[in-house]
Amino acid sequence: MALVQFPHHGLSPAELSAARLDGELCAVGDGYAPADALETPALRAATLLPLLGVNLVAIGMSAAWVHGAIGVPPQVHHVQRGARGVTRPVDRRMRFRDTPLDDADVVVLGGARISSPARTLVDLTRDPSDPATGDAAERLATAPLIAEALAWLVAHRRMPGRQPAMAHLARLDRQLAARAEARQDEVTR
Repeated sequence: MALVQFPHHGLSPAELSAARLDGELCAVGDGYAPADALETPALRAATLLPLLGVNLVAIGMSAAWVHGAIGVPPQVHHVQRGARGVTRPVDRRMRFRDTPLDDADVVVLGGARISSPARTLVDLTRDPSDPATGDAAERLATAPLIAEALAWLVAHRRMPGRQPAMAHLARLDRQLAARAEARQDEVTR
């Protein structure tokens, strides 16, 4: 994985900006990566390390950005505490959820803890009134991921927003099936 650099961690902000202007580095999230590095989920997640530390988990739109469902990181990152206890962080760049997130719902990418794709899809579909999360859910959704998210919701009956999420996931599944059928019709013509 490419080395992500941050201001004041080895190089000054001026040096990093000069390297970016020279085409040696490019900005990714809150950090800088070599210009020839692919912007992978691991690279995106690594840019969140100073914000997340070892106990916080990126969730919601922040996790959607890491998983590639949106193109730019959110202005305010959504984070949740992991299974281990953590004191409430004070940072204007994050919105903190104090409910512990089970380790089974977390993946480690680039050294940072991110909610799994299925759990991220569940979080994105819980509020049907937000068009940004709906669009991100549509870009993230695949048939196997929808099935995994629905199975997660069936296993977690006390999840707030469970019914709207299940309805939204069913709609996404129908849309994917209709698109696949339309593509198949085009191929057989």
